[in-house]
Amino acid sequence: MVEIYDICKTNYTHFISVMRSELLQRIQDLLGNEDLEAIRKDVRSAIQSFHALTQDEVRRQRDAWEKEEHEIDDSFLYKPSEDDALFEELSKQYKEREKAWKAQIGEEQRSNLTLKEGLLAELRSVIQEEENIGKAFSSFNEVREKWEKVGDVPGDKYKDVHDEYHRLRDEFFYNINIYKQLQDHDLQINNKKKLDLTEKAKALTAIENLKEREKAARDLQKQWLDVGPSPRETYQEMADTFFSITRPVFDEVKAHYDKIREGFVEHKVAKEAVIENLRTLLTEEVEGNAKAWQGGTKKVIEMQGKWKEIGFAGKEHNESLWKQFRELSDVFFEKRQVFYDKMKAEGVEVKKAKIELCEKAEALKESTDWKDTTLTMLQLQKSWKACGSCSPGDEHRLWRRFHKAQDVFFKAKKEQFAERNKEEKANLILKNALLEKVEGFKVTENRSEDLNTLKTFSTEWRKVGFVPRKVFEQISDRFTKAMDKHYDALSAQKSERSVASYQNHINRLTKGDTRGGDGGLRREQSILRDKISRLNTRIIQTEENMERFTGKGAQSIRDQAEKSIKSYKREIDEMKAKLKMLREASEN
Repeated sequence: MVEIYDICKTNYTHFISVMRSELLQRIQDLLGNEDLEAIRKDVRSAIQSFHALTQDEVRRQRDAWEKEEHEIDDSFLYKPSEDDALFEELSKQYKEREKAWKAQIGEEQRSNLTLKEGLLAELRSVIQEEENIGKAFSSFNEVREKWEKVGDVPGDKYKDVHDEYHRLRDEFFYNINIYKQLQDHDLQINNKKKLDLTEKAKALTAIENLKEREKAARDLQKQWLDVGPSPRETYQEMADTFFSITRPVFDEVKAHYDKIREGFVEHKVAKEAVIENLRTLLTEEVEGNAKAWQGGTKKVIEMQGKWKEIGFAGKEHNESLWKQFRELSDVFFEKRQVFYDKMKAEGVEVKKAKIELCEKAEALKESTDWKDTTLTMLQLQKSWKACGSCSPGDEHRLWRRFHKAQDVFFKAKKEQFAERNKEEKANLILKNALLEKVEGFKVTENRSEDLNTLKTFSTEWRKVGFVPRKVFEQISDRFTKAMDKHYDALSAQKSERSVASYQNHINRLTKGDTRGGDGGLRREQSILRDKISRLNTRIIQTEENMERFTGKGAQSIRDQAEKSIKSYKREIDEMKAKLKMLREASEN
């Protein structure tokens, strides 16, 4: 099984290397074309594909590095290949060419804007000052010819400039007293064209495809604006009729894309739910046997299938959500692989060690030295957990033997200390009384004082000892719901609620281990430390990536990265607070 995995891994590494070389050759060939506009899309696509393959290579090197033995101060460093150096050089060439190209286009458009603004000034002058009809028409035609020869202007100025031109053009025809017959003839021709366009607009409803219907409506509007003036007495009525037909098309397009964006929100919530389920699975206690890992693997695969079924969550969130889900999946499968490797390598020695532990437990099961024997039994439990797992059949058989010997002792001890049941019943009375205070609490306008009161309730609740097991879940859930209700009413931050309610989770871990062991607490601490380590790694990676973004548009990317870093640091602070609570619980 390990050999097959290594072969597949080697083939995949070779595949990535070949693909990276092919992409570099593709980029070199494209950059040989002097027409940058013709190759921009293909070059960007090739660069993005190369980046994706490089990330796979980084993960491969990190996996190999983590399997080796390192000093405490060692840290992983990616080893770039010759392809990486060539890629950086080609990327630099492309960015320099693209920057120069964009600068040239921008300069041309700004120059065109200056020319068109000058032509608009000339047209205003003709309309306001020229009284000679012949000279007015000559000047107008000269301005129009120049206008048509001038190229594009910056996009944010296009509508204003062209709207002003059409307005002035219409005003020219309306305000200049030209020959009546020629004017009437032109106006009637334009009137006929606009009537035809209005009839064509009525046929828009027959176009089923919304995208095609939108394009047709925009084409008709452009033709309408290009027609020129029509008789003044019917102009407004015709315009109202035409635009009342075309406008609903754009309203429908807007509603369509609004609905799509609403779907993005639903998909985002659904993907966050899958991520949370996977995160919960990682925090659950997994028994040291292959069957449990098989069950967990089945759940993860089902989550991966569900993820594929959920649609796109929007450009802003989709990539970051996928990154979270992929990292959590990698953590699960890495832990599973560690389990199987360890089980295979240590199976024989673990079996021998656990037989010795069974014999020691059986030798002590009739002891009445409650204090020393309890400590010894607990130490045996820790030794059992530290041993790891042997083969599934031996593991189950030895565990039943070990558990049986332990049960004999702890059952006798429990009967001996039955008096503790009375204390638990007394604690139940105290907690019920405190619950009545919590449930009867009413929030005031002093938010700070109310939060302090709720924190006091949590402190008093923790001070009260254990209650009978049969009501533990019920009374804990009741307390949690009451506290959550008040925190929600006070709009408490998520981290405040999380840390405040985390004590209940610690109580469950402590209560669930009837023999006084702290294995659950230690596992919980290990999970939190693992999360903190991965979050710190993300912060370092994000900070390194920020330095790579320069030039136009880079600031928005850096701002988003800084927001991510702040979010990671808040999550780390919350986990550190939980770790402190776990340590205090272990010491008690």
